[in-house]
Amino acid sequence: MPILKEGLKKLYFPSTVLKLVRNGPNVPAVSNTLTFRVPPSMNKFDIKSYLANIYKLNVLDVRTANMPAKLAGSGGNTILKRQKFKKAIVTIDHEFKWPEAPDSVTFGIQDAVNERSRIMNRLKGWRMRPHHGIQAAKKAADGEAAAAAKETTKA
Repeated sequence: MPILKEGLKKLYFPSTVLKLVRNGPNVPAVSNTLTFRVPPSMNKFDIKSYLANIYKLNVLDVRTANMPAKLAGSGGNTILKRQKFKKAIVTIDHEFKWPEAPDSVTFGIQDAVNERSRIMNRLKGWRMRPHHGIQAAKKAADGEAAAAAKETTKA
């Protein structure tokens, strides 16, 4: 029977995605704990093996919590539901410092926001107007109805 050892399995193209998310407000910017959003099917051993093989991290501890699905809000008659996920809090052997937030001008984020607001303002007050042929047909029908009403009042 082969002996199972951590970190020896080679993964070239992993089929799962671990998202690194910022820690809560009570955790300092420089710490040795990382928080990941992982699929609910992954267990602690999978998470530790994944981080050791893909990112060459020395993982000391893994804590997981299943986060339930939540109602995100409603838009009219539809109710939106956020997907459930698993949160993994991983302790590594060295300290991790988050990089500074990027400048929005550098990445063109502000340009995209301005462009979207410009488009939305351009469409504000926009409405469908009936086609001229349909509008003329309605006027003609209204005129005929008015003429018929006058004739019935004369008779």
